[in-house]
Formats: sequence, structure tokens, C-alpha cells
Amino acid sequence: MSRPDPAIRVVLIHGSDTGLISERAAGFAKTILGKNDDPFALVRLDSSEIAGDPGRLADEANTIALFGGTRAIWVKVSGNRPIQAAVEAVLAAPPQDAWIVLEAGDIKKGVGLRKICENARGAAAIACYADNDAALDRLIDSELQEAKLSIEPDARALLRSLLGADRLASRSEVAKLCLYALGTGTIDIDAVRAVVGDAGASATDEAVDAAALGDAAGLDKAFRRILGSGTAAFVVANAALRHFHLLHRIKAAAEDGMPQSTAIERYAGGIFFQRKGKLEQQLRIWTADRLLMALERLDGAIFDSRLKANIADEVIGQALLAVTMLARARR
Repeated sequence: MSRPDPAIRVVLIHGSDTGLISERAAGFAKTILGKNDDPFALVRLDSSEIAGDPGRLADEANTIALFGGTRAIWVKVSGNRPIQAAVEAVLAAPPQDAWIVLEAGDIKKGVGLRKICENARGAAAIACYADNDAALDRLIDSELQEAKLSIEPDARALLRSLLGADRLASRSEVAKLCLYALGTGTIDIDAVRAVVGDAGASATDEAVDAAALGDAAGLDKAFRRILGSGTAAFVVANAALRHFHLLHRIKAAAEDGMPQSTAIERYAGGIFFQRKGKLEQQLRIWTADRLLMALERLDGAIFDSRLKANIADEVIGQALLAVTMLARARR
């Protein structure tokens, strides 16, 4: 995805690793846009908007950029709102200066959008599943190289064992470890034990839960404490993104007829038991549509924080507060 193929104008990014899907979608959109700073060059849509107006996707894809250059139409595919017809219409008459990025969840082979994008000449499908050891080593090495650090073999083995379920979560943990070890030259096993896993997770969970519950004071207190400890703001943003994906998955399953208790057990069975009460309270506050609004806000903040690293903490802080206000309005 480092050099988009002009012959492929629709890219479906799907799978079970929501963090990796979000990371690749954001990275691909950034590659498409390059140095284009036109605020209208990136268009974010939800599948519900396209399902309600099937011609919207083709219209956006064929709109000429005001200041020239390429455009990216980033579509978050969620729920059971079919958009296959809209995607097929774009493939029948591909745009010249735009790419469609479809960010979806796990899709079975030979079904829906995956079938279309795997078989169409002008489309591609990229699957994102939990990282294996080799992929985790590449992720660890990329973060270490950027921080100018090395890691002892036993520390690497322990770190690898604590990662893997979600790419964004894994990257956040390694970045947090690098911040902790900055200036030491080498990361040892004690540093991994001190930082990765449960250490520091309670403050992040506290900030995320405060945002989801509409508790602005609680968010401010937890967020300030996290930044004061030297942890980067994107660690909280990534945790919030994963949590709101979880809320939306449970809400969508419940709206499709699954009992909410069953949906919680299926999708959040591994969550710390003391958070389950808060999770149930959050599900009473949020609707599926408002969860999509929150996800879009968090997605945008993470993307913007990468483009504006010097004000990343402020960008993410404002997004978390905006999400908190959405929850407070429902309360």
C-alpha cells in the first residue's frame, strides 16, 4: 500500500484485528493524500449514509478536488447496511483521481464486499488478523529503531508473549515501553514487567470509561495523570477506539436480535469483571448511531495526531472531550 496502483481504485481492509484494520486504513489514506493539505481531500462516510443514498459513493469518488490532487473516500462499514451496489457502481466507472478505502470487520470468504473486491479487476481486499511472532518482531523493531533503543533477548520474548491480539494495542504498549526506557539504550526484562500489560492500564481504562460515561471531570483527571506519567496521548486514543468498537459490536448484535447479555459475553467475555458494570451502564447511554459518531471522531483524531505530532496531545484531548460531551448529552 506504499504506492497505490492507479488501476485499483477500491480497497477493502477487513478482518478480526480492528486495530490493524484502522492502522492500515489510516496509513493508506495518508499515502493517497501525500502532502495534500486540502481539508476536502479526505471524505469520511459511514455505510449507513451510502445505504440510504446509493449514488453518494460514486458522486464523492468522481468529485474533482477544489485545489487539484488526489482524494480519499474513507468508508467505515458497520452493521447490516448493504452497500455492495454502490461499490459495484464505482467499479463499473472507476474514478481517475480518487481511491475508496473500505474499513470493515470480519467478512467470510465468498460473501458480500469481500467477494466483490477479491474478484473485481479494479479492487483489492486486504485481510487483517492477529499478528504472528514474525509480525510482532517487525512491529517491535520498528518502534525500537525510531526510539534508538535495543532490547535484550529475554525481554523481547516476554514482550512478544504479552502482545498480538490487536495491532493498535500492541503498538501502543511498545511505544509506552520505549518512552519508559528512553535514554537507557537497552530495554531489559524488568522494564517490560514494569510497563507492559496491566501496569498503567487502570489509568487508561479510567479515562476511557469516564469518556464513555460522560464524566468530563473524571476524564480530565485521568488524562492529566496519564500525560504526567510520560505516556503518550495516542495510547488513550487507541484504547478508546478499541472500547467504542466493542460497544458498537455489542450494540449492533443486540439490535439484530441477540440478547445483550449474550452479546456482552461473546464480545467482552475477557474484560476485567469490575468494568462489566460500567460497560452495561455505557450501553444504556449510547445508541449505535452515536457510537459511530464517536468512532469517527476518534478515528479522525488519531489520523490528525499523526499529521500534527507537535500538538498530538491537544488533538486527542479535544476528541476525547467531544466524545464525553456526546455521552453527557444522552445522560
